[in-house]
Amino acid sequence: MSSMEPTGYDQESAHFKSIDAKALSQLRAAADARRAEQSAAAAKDAHWMRCPKCGTALKEIRQDEVVIDHCSGCHGVFLDAGELELLVAQARTKQGFLAKLLGR
Repeated sequence: MSSMEPTGYDQESAHFKSIDAKALSQLRAAADARRAEQSAAAAKDAHWMRCPKCGTALKEIRQDEVVIDHCSGCHGVFLDAGELELLVAQARTKQGFLAKLLGR
């Protein structure tokens, strides 16, 4: 008679159960990662180029070298990273959109 482990499995069955559990754990982790990526992509699609204030679709307006996102719903103006610095630099040379806006 073979020796039994406390779990009720003999050593060979316990070994294969361990291998199966590890494989199942890896499959679950991969499936969870896939679901997280799909969820993030769906959230991005739902909010991409939408006004953070009212949810209306944003329109891109080119001002000199800067593309400004404008909301036709609440008339908000949104800038991407670095765009404000470009507008300020253009205003300092008195030829940019911000200079025109401020009447310089």
